[in-house]
Amino acid sequence: MQNEKKLFTTQNMMRMALLSVIAVLLMQFGALKLPMIFPSFLELDFSEVPAIIGVLTIHPLAGFVIVILKNILKVVLFQTNTAYAGELANMVVSLGYILPLSLMVMKKRDFKTITIGICIGIIGLTLAGAIVNYFITIPMYAKLFMPMDAIIGMGNAIYSGIVDKGTLILYSFIPFNLLKGSVVSVVSIIIVKGLQPVIKHFGYHIRG
Repeated sequence: MQNEKKLFTTQNMMRMALLSVIAVLLMQFGALKLPMIFPSFLELDFSEVPAIIGVLTIHPLAGFVIVILKNILKVVLFQTNTAYAGELANMVVSLGYILPLSLMVMKKRDFKTITIGICIGIIGLTLAGAIVNYFITIPMYAKLFMPMDAIIGMGNAIYSGIVDKGTLILYSFIPFNLLKGSVVSVVSIIIVKGLQPVIKHFGYHIRG
């Protein structure tokens, strides 16, 4: 079974490095703003997709390595414009997404199980995003970049019900992460279905 094989072989490390580079490029250059429905500081990216591919084609734990490498590479190659708050939030949210999928794949690896793992991952992503942004990211932004009132105001400009940090999380971050998780899930499922011959080659015999 694939999950009994070693994670850190030379071949696997090369694959994880490649997927990490793809992930950081997607995060840096493929992010999309949705200004009509979410504040401008929320950007939709697909950098979790390579981590999901890593879980399915390399090892159940490969996604964790790719997520961590992605954020390290982002800081090394492109520096940070968020005092590392953005990278920290991305790492926590991504790991919240990858963890359920990895646990599901360790037990069984048919397409139904993978789909369930990804759907649970959406919930994990959303919860992780709410927690890390409420307690860490938003307070750091408020301390380093702009007053809390200005941050709340960016959300209030989209929806008048946003009046404090809690409602910002409830009406901006949670819906955004649910949308992001859903979009990433659909894209990942499509790619995984298309890559089934490759996945089978590496030992993952995914059944529909």
